Amino acid sequence: MQITNKLNLPQSLVNAVTTERHNKEDSVSATTLLQGVKQIILTARHWDEIEDDVSDRVWAVFGTAVHKLLEEKNPNAFTEERFECKLGSKTVTGQVDLYDMEEKTITDYKTASVWKVKFKSFDDWKKQGLIYAWLLKKEGLEVKRCRFIAMLRDWTKGEAQRNMDYPQAQIYEYVFDVTEKDLREIEIFINDKVLQIIDDENKSDDEIAPCTGEERWETETKWKVKKDGRKTAVKVCSTEAEALNYISDNFNNDKSYYVEEVAGQSKRCTDYCLCNKFCNFYKKLREVQCTQSEQG
Repeated sequence: MQITNKLNLPQSLVNAVTTERHNKEDSVSATTLLQGVKQIILTARHWDEIEDDVSDRVWAVFGTAVHKLLEEKNPNAFTEERFECKLGSKTVTGQVDLYDMEEKTITDYKTASVWKVKFKSFDDWKKQGLIYAWLLKKEGLEVKRCRFIAMLRDWTKGEAQRNMDYPQAQIYEYVFDVTEKDLREIEIFINDKVLQIIDDENKSDDEIAPCTGEERWETETKWKVKKDGRKTAVKVCSTEAEALNYISDNFNNDKSYYVEEVAGQSKRCTDYCLCNKFCNFYKKLREVQCTQSEQG
């Protein structure tokens, strides 16, 4: 990976954020398994060509520092322990921040946005925790519970005081119990994802199927009922037909009302995928976005 320094930040910070390849050859980590197969393969294939800027990696360094600060000195626990399990030609790996052997609990430290808490978007954390639990089970270690402790980097005290629906503290804890059903389901997920990776590794970049909508953090396309002279939408609909029918039923096809399409977005592709410039799906997505922008 090539680290750029567009803001001309100190070399010490550049050195701090410079990272080695996350996955060794033929290995795939728990967090990597949460990505789409196309993203996983393109990232590995183009690692030496991928660019990322120092300014975009600061929070990753902060997260690492938090891990070190919060290591618990406990004779019944171990920290930063790496586990792995061979599946075919691949090795699934996971590094556990903390495992309490007495409480049989995995703890993972995170930095996150307030929006993750507001929208209760914890599916990725749950899968990550369950992959860790699955790996520990392979070593004969039982996991009854997973706990994620997140520092909310964009939290503000003022907003917490004004809005009771806003997280009321800068630290947020997400906890869930681990069941046998969970472990069976995550084992299916792991095996299916690893098999997909193996099957697609010999394909060209463009032949690999796009990541799923869920993996791309895709939002749905919506249709807004708008009125001339009014800034906000009268109604937001899931289909164009629903929007047109709403105008017909409520405004007798008044020509001052019209329908505006708001295209769904793939947020991970646009903002968080380092290999997007090698992805034909993303290139087509950008072409559509540019066309819509010009027409708008």
